[in-house]
Amino acid sequence: MITSIRRNLFFLFYCLCLLSFVQVSAQTERRIPLSDFRDKLFGYWNGQLVGNYLGFPFENLYDEEPLPLFVDRYYTFEDAERHGLRMNLNDRRAYIHIMADALGGAWSDDDTDIELVMLHGLEEYGLDMTYEQVADLRKKHVNRFIWASNARVRELLHKGEMPPQTGSKEKNDWWYGITSHLINEIWGVVYPGMIQMAAQKSEWGAKITNDDWATHPTILYGSMFSAAFFENDIKRLLSIGLASLPPESPFKKGVHNVMAWAEQEEDWKDCRKKIHDAYFEEVEGFKIPFPMMGSMVNGLNGVMALLYGNGDFERTLGIAVSTGYDCDNQAATLGGLLGVIHGGAAIPERFTHNLPSRGRWQKPFNDTYINYSRDLLPNYYRISDIVERIMGVAQSAIIVHGGRVEEVNGESYFVVSSDIDDYTQ
Repeated sequence: MITSIRRNLFFLFYCLCLLSFVQVSAQTERRIPLSDFRDKLFGYWNGQLVGNYLGFPFENLYDEEPLPLFVDRYYTFEDAERHGLRMNLNDRRAYIHIMADALGGAWSDDDTDIELVMLHGLEEYGLDMTYEQVADLRKKHVNRFIWASNARVRELLHKGEMPPQTGSKEKNDWWYGITSHLINEIWGVVYPGMIQMAAQKSEWGAKITNDDWATHPTILYGSMFSAAFFENDIKRLLSIGLASLPPESPFKKGVHNVMAWAEQEEDWKDCRKKIHDAYFEEVEGFKIPFPMMGSMVNGLNGVMALLYGNGDFERTLGIAVSTGYDCDNQAATLGGLLGVIHGGAAIPERFTHNLPSRGRWQKPFNDTYINYSRDLLPNYYRISDIVERIMGVAQSAIIVHGGRVEEVNGESYFVVSSDIDDYTQ
């Protein structure tokens, strides 16, 4: 009897020790020099700008077929007639060089400026910013140069509605659109290597404008941004993103389909056709009211560009733009992701230094970001200042979640309590 009790007590003690080990081992410390981290943030911000401007001229113009050429540079309005291209000739989107020259650097668009608003909010309210505080931020700052779901959110906020109802199916008839995964990349860089937090905050941000499976691309990309500070293999990053999604997610199933099709098809255009046929008009019986901006088809084409681009910045963004649809958005997201993977210094200078119609900048985008779209915020920013501010918020998140800053041999490091290993399928 005593022997049996001892045996049971030993077994209980062994289980408790094993459980304790599992709980501790779930978090792995990962180190990154502050200089590398800063360079990756430059890659995040400037990579988004590159993708945004590459896709601008062709945004929402090609759906049934991709562009008739491969986009590998900034196209101008003169190219439209020369190459027989459909371009957005009636607004600023087709005049990238003129805009860059006139403003002396980069300029705001919803691919980056709503993240700028969220950065202000994180600094003002902290990491635990509430939906009520987001509502105040948006009512102050997000009133112009907004479309689709963002425009509907503005209407709902001024009627007294609050997130997440502002993104719900019941209130927002654009709930299915791409909006959520073009304005939420910031959560992945604020929570580097902390996949659970990046995924949770990405979903939280997505529900301001979207609902149901339309929030799932945001979770996938936010998780990949977070992991990209420490991982550079595209398929491993996709595996981490997939592990963050609900098991029943139709977007998760779609990503698996795209990965299988990419193995079967040598040409990305053949893979694109399969995505288009399967997801452009309908998702799980829901007829997409405005398919060009559908979250599913755009998100999956981004995955396709990642797979066929295989980590190459120019090829990945070229596919993302050439595939069409709401192409500046998916190109901006992928540009930011590859910028984190490779660092800002790896972005080819012809995309960041050669935009002006006169002369050449000495720094990427002349280290300038002109805000003309977000009310009651400064009009002029240094990109380097934006990067330092993001770095400050990320440092707070790292420390709050068990990390620290340490110095080794005269070099400073972020030490992140990371859960990346738990998110690999």
